[in-house]
Amino acid sequence: MEDSEIIILLGQRRESALDEIIHRYGRMLRNFAGRILPTIQDAEECVNDALLDLWNTIPPKSPASVASYAAMLTRRRAIDRLRHIKAQKRGGGVYLVALDELEDCIPTAEADTESTEAVRDAVNDFLASLAARDRLLFLGRYFAMESIQELADREGVTKNTINIRLSRIRKKLRAWLEERGIFL
Repeated sequence: MEDSEIIILLGQRRESALDEIIHRYGRMLRNFAGRILPTIQDAEECVNDALLDLWNTIPPKSPASVASYAAMLTRRRAIDRLRHIKAQKRGGGVYLVALDELEDCIPTAEADTESTEAVRDAVNDFLASLAARDRLLFLGRYFAMESIQELADREGVTKNTINIRLSRIRKKLRAWLEERGIFL
């Protein structure tokens, strides 16, 4: 079944669409949430909440990729859940470590919607300018929340090599944002 067929089924409010999403993308979604959250139960709950969000937003939305849209919703739910856990002083996870790594190159002050959109657009442009391997490395670490070891294993290099490459990418990102007057 193609994504367009899944979207049609969702538009018709057929639960078989959710079954198909779980069958095709469930493992990926659980991995996304599991990289951010400390327990399997929290990850499962976030996936279920993301599927409910997907159910409630299609229609009117009609994403080109169900997998990407579901991953974005799952990631958003997982980050919200982690914030809740952290506020209650009950956990942490890879997400906080990865966020700390980006602290020096992404503005962290509370910003209005316009500046948030400007940062988002600049980061998207930056990612488009990167070589494919560096883009995948950056997204693997800071979107998919893969560990340094997982990235090193995937790339067939040492953890130190990955740390150096990520450090260079973050420096490039900071310079990119500074050139655009976003981060001074």
